[in-house]
Amino acid sequence: MTSNRRHFAQLLASGGWALAAGPSLPAAGKSSDGWRIRKVEVLPVGIHFRSTFKIGIGQVGGKEKPGNYVMVRAETEDGHVGWGMTLTIPAWSYETLEAVVGTLRHHLAGLAIGRTPFELNAVKKQMDAMIRPAVSNGAPFAKSALEIAFLDLAGQIAGVPLHGLLGGKLHDTVELCYAVSIDSPSAMAEEVSRWPACRCFKVKVAGDADEDRKRLEAISLARPDIQVWLDANQSYQPIQLERFLDGLRDFDNIRCFEQPVRSEDWMGMRRAREKSPYPVAIDEGCFSSFDVARIAELRAADLVVLKVAKSGGVTNCYKSAVVAEAHGMGLLGSGLTDAGVSLIASVHLYSTLDLLLPPELNGPQFLADLLADDIELDGVHVKVPEKPGLGIRVPEERVRESLLQVG
Repeated sequence: MTSNRRHFAQLLASGGWALAAGPSLPAAGKSSDGWRIRKVEVLPVGIHFRSTFKIGIGQVGGKEKPGNYVMVRAETEDGHVGWGMTLTIPAWSYETLEAVVGTLRHHLAGLAIGRTPFELNAVKKQMDAMIRPAVSNGAPFAKSALEIAFLDLAGQIAGVPLHGLLGGKLHDTVELCYAVSIDSPSAMAEEVSRWPACRCFKVKVAGDADEDRKRLEAISLARPDIQVWLDANQSYQPIQLERFLDGLRDFDNIRCFEQPVRSEDWMGMRRAREKSPYPVAIDEGCFSSFDVARIAELRAADLVVLKVAKSGGVTNCYKSAVVAEAHGMGLLGSGLTDAGVSLIASVHLYSTLDLLLPPELNGPQFLADLLADDIELDGVHVKVPEKPGLGIRVPEERVRESLLQVG
């Protein structure tokens, strides 16, 4: 057992969750010793929603149901602090709040101790060896939070924004697409009218062809100027889908149809793609660059929905984008009601890509607090930060006031 692991095991045995590097840690790389990570904290937090958000597989959050997030605070020997973040939606992904917190505290966070932020590839390899991406997708939400903290630190130390670590931005601002929660047709029409600056909405549908058509009719009447990104969140059965697809031909504002069937039903996705009058996008059925390659070979989708959390981090998400483009598939960017840290990490990544539609990052739409300051948001346009790392400030006092107790 290395001294890193011994020290980590001693901390766990003592019940301490904030990990700290001991004086006997071996050298890890050739960079300044001051850049080595000496402490990692895993901070589960609750963030209240301003309104209810319901998708095809159930409610994501609401005023009575705060969202469960996990933040990672990584500190170097010389005092740099990097932040990472992920969220948990058990109806969407198997990684519950308890699973993400436990995975980070017991398995992954200790791998960062004694490393510098410029050893991310080695740490990623260790994370995949510790929790292998086989059978499941290998705890990508937990891994994503730790990677974002590494990238934040690397950018701060190098003096460049996160997008600079990816080759630099193509866009100075990122326009956002907001989501339309499943509700009555009139309520959904009212929602798109509330955001006049938003030109593209991800419209959620529930798997009921007649009701979903009424929802689309009401939305199109209320905002004939918008682009509609249709998202079923797996709510349709393939055999029941054709009548709904036939009805979509009457709408000329629909740009794509996302994940109409269950995530594991790739043949159902191919059937939907063959019948759909609009490009079909895959999301819950595609977590990694390997998934992208398989889906392209199966001709199961036209478009790939990128998400940092489901990919296991920014760099893996970028890999998925490269593989998708190499197979002639279009790119869409999205999130999972991300708060400030993970929202801005996505903004940095998406600023380096040419996406087909504005990315759906709806945290500013639904969340009462992003737990981040210095985000420049004008309506639905986010300015891509130019300060080093993530380029935002995390209000640590508010974070600690929002802590959740997790066993």
